[in-house]
Amino acid sequence: MLKRIIKRNGTVEDFTPHKVNMWSQWASSTLGDRVDWSRIVLDTIKQLGEEAHSQTLQKQLIKTCLEKRSWPYNLMAGKLYIALYRKELYGDIIPTVKALQETMHTHGLMRQLKYTDEEFITIESLIDHSRDFNLAHFQIHQIRKKYSLQDRIMGTEYETPQFVYMRMAMALAEDEPIDQRIVHVSNWYNHFSFNRLNAPTPNYTNLGTDHNGYASCCLYTVADNAQSLAIGDHIAYTMTYMSAGIGGFINTRSLNDSVRNGAIIHQGKLPYFRSLAGAVKANLQGGRGGACTTYFSCYDPEVMTIIMLQNPRSTKDKQNRDIHFAMMSNRFFAVKAAKNEDIFTFNSYTAPDLHSAFFSGNAEEFENLYHSYEENPHFEKNYVSARKILTSYGQQSFDVATLYHFLVDEANRHTPFKDKIYSSNLCVEISEPTAPYHDMRDLYSEEDHGRGEIALCSLAAIVEPNIKSDDEYASVAYYALKMIDKCIHLSDYALPHVGFTAKQRMNSGVGLMGVATRLAKMGLKYNTPEGRQKMHQMGERHAYFLIKASLQLGQELGNAPWMHKTKWPEGWLPIDTYKRSVDELVKPEYRYDWEDLRVAIIANKGIRNSILIAHMPGESSSKASGAANSLYPIRDTSMKKTDAHNVIDWCAVDDDIYGDQYQSAWDISSVDMVKAYAVFQKFTDQSISADLYRDRTANINITTEEIIETHLAMVKYGLKSRYYQNSLTSAQEKPKEENEHEDHITPNEKAECVGGCTL
Repeated sequence: MLKRIIKRNGTVEDFTPHKVNMWSQWASSTLGDRVDWSRIVLDTIKQLGEEAHSQTLQKQLIKTCLEKRSWPYNLMAGKLYIALYRKELYGDIIPTVKALQETMHTHGLMRQLKYTDEEFITIESLIDHSRDFNLAHFQIHQIRKKYSLQDRIMGTEYETPQFVYMRMAMALAEDEPIDQRIVHVSNWYNHFSFNRLNAPTPNYTNLGTDHNGYASCCLYTVADNAQSLAIGDHIAYTMTYMSAGIGGFINTRSLNDSVRNGAIIHQGKLPYFRSLAGAVKANLQGGRGGACTTYFSCYDPEVMTIIMLQNPRSTKDKQNRDIHFAMMSNRFFAVKAAKNEDIFTFNSYTAPDLHSAFFSGNAEEFENLYHSYEENPHFEKNYVSARKILTSYGQQSFDVATLYHFLVDEANRHTPFKDKIYSSNLCVEISEPTAPYHDMRDLYSEEDHGRGEIALCSLAAIVEPNIKSDDEYASVAYYALKMIDKCIHLSDYALPHVGFTAKQRMNSGVGLMGVATRLAKMGLKYNTPEGRQKMHQMGERHAYFLIKASLQLGQELGNAPWMHKTKWPEGWLPIDTYKRSVDELVKPEYRYDWEDLRVAIIANKGIRNSILIAHMPGESSSKASGAANSLYPIRDTSMKKTDAHNVIDWCAVDDDIYGDQYQSAWDISSVDMVKAYAVFQKFTDQSISADLYRDRTANINITTEEIIETHLAMVKYGLKSRYYQNSLTSAQEKPKEENEHEDHITPNEKAECVGGCTL
């Protein structure tokens, strides 16, 4: 039994139960009977010997709370944790914003923000450190370990959460007019601090510093010539060390195709995939190599080989486990697979016009060209079973997880872009045009030379359950886009032409966080008509206020210079081109006046951003916001989540109240998840990192019928992409969700599941 406490100054005194009781009562004061603070105290003391340091006692209290694996206890742990954390950093007096920022500037961690002494006084009145006491333990720990500025070599820390939020807000508002910027500082700070606006990792770590890399996603295409192929590797290498995830399309000919009129036999795509993997893995991001998803066509002559590249049972010469892959297909392929018919293979070398039509939203154009090639006796045809391609791809998706899907015709049909979209990004939620470069010098030009384009996307998200009204939603949408706007212009671009096109396009991707929590609190499910109708309302509100905010920013700052390359000036809205089969799932009832918005967009000749909405995984940043990530259902109400070397004890919000109403991802069929995503895709001008889930504990096998049914549902309801195919394979324990961009699987993890939870 604990008898003595060793104080911070080394003195020893008798253990006084009253003090630890007071700590626990204080930490639970806002939680009522949702926690049993006395039980926490008793269980904590049992873990200690006769003598303990005061910090050890405090840390054991926190650990005991976390072992309860529930949201209210995580809040209690958070309150104890932030008190201990502050004491370790600042002693008894929290520094002012100005003093802390000057200290970080002195130590080379932060640049000096250009605010007057009078403004710092006002800012000091805005920051509210008591808000840290409302954060769950895992939120504080995520911000502390991953997002706060610190000397990681020396182990010196500086920022608690409110200081992080204020640094970000001040950096974003710094160049605003002097008479307006404190208002903007206040608004950004409140949206961050109240967890309404979710920022991506680069914003947390780089705002207010000399490191200005903010783009989250990079997409590029290479053409079928030696110069362009070499440039592709240079792009991947450079953008990896600039901290972007990579999505690439190597548009080259296939194995045994002719080169130089038959003087050389082409080696196919595999050597270029190996070269790309080397470029991406050469530099580290957060302690591990970069990540890339490379895209290939279902009609590619090497399609069956590429599908098997990540299979560990493939021979070494036909194996590539260093990058991810995504198969691109269209509606015509789905029809052929459904009918169990063959397709002939082709590429940009053997059938250039048909290959170009593949990247088109016009299904009739592709089908007519396909049939003309089929009827052409001079065109050499190699037929493959479409169903075999689809089922092989589907089975490998279950086996390796990092084999994704991109429905390229839908991406080119349901979009405001006029230029062709050739691929998506690392996580398959970005749908933007790219064009190949043929001369390396063009990458280093800041002019509109019309030769090549790398697409970038800057991200943000709105934490839907934390929004109280439409007015608040409108404000968060405005500041989400304004943050992205700032980051596009603040960014340093290692490849100058990337900076030029980024500022011409003004591409943004704003997603949602916490959808699972909203549904749980309303007692709704992902796979019911009532649940889908609520998701329809969420999707509509999200799109409406983002478009309206972009219109406002266009009026204030000017439209994107390349607005003419989109359909926005013509009054395009996502409700114009969504897949009408979604009307079978939900009633097309609208709460907002879309026609008035259309008239205003036409009058303004467009909006500020070429693109607006993308539903990213948000696996890292959602932890900081205390939210269930993205559109996803939860896997369990409590999980261990890892992010590089950081491990947190995550809990679903209010799981003690709504735990029975949270629907587990493992209880939702793939087709029902497709339908849920399709409702959001209706209002999404880009795409969704759409995860699917399969409980395989009873039967590990996946049938051909299931693979085909899921794929046909994706095509029917207008999904543009499918991300991880997650599998639950252990009956003993549900999987603990892991960082989705980790590319290793430990033996224990492999025993539990395959998919985004372990990757």
